Amino acid sequence: MVKASRKTRWLVGSAAPKSVDELTFTSRDEKGVINWWSVTVPKTNRWGVHYELGRAYAFELLDLLNIPESTDDDTHVLGCISTAIARWMQTVAGSCAATGMADGFFSVISEFVSTGTVNR
Repeated sequence: MVKASRKTRWLVGSAAPKSVDELTFTSRDEKGVINWWSVTVPKTNRWGVHYELGRAYAFELLDLLNIPESTDDDTHVLGCISTAIARWMQTVAGSCAATGMADGFFSVISEFVSTGTVNR
């Protein structure tokens, strides 16, 4: 067995979210249950607009996951968000929002997971 590890340096601004409740794409219902992908879709059919919004959401998540002051156990956050996006995509199938936002979000996440860095 080979031990694998990678150290990543991530610069986080002072306005970075410190909990999942501070992510702009999450919300809670009246019972306090979190909605992991509570997005407002821009009223445009321009795929690039949706793509950039998805990227912005991914950077929010990466800031949260890399900030030392995080108040949550962030172990399963990406899994919860990924599942919520998959469910959401079924409700907006065939729209620019579905493909653009998801593509933008996962392009950032996959680049970070693969390389340990990503260009903002």
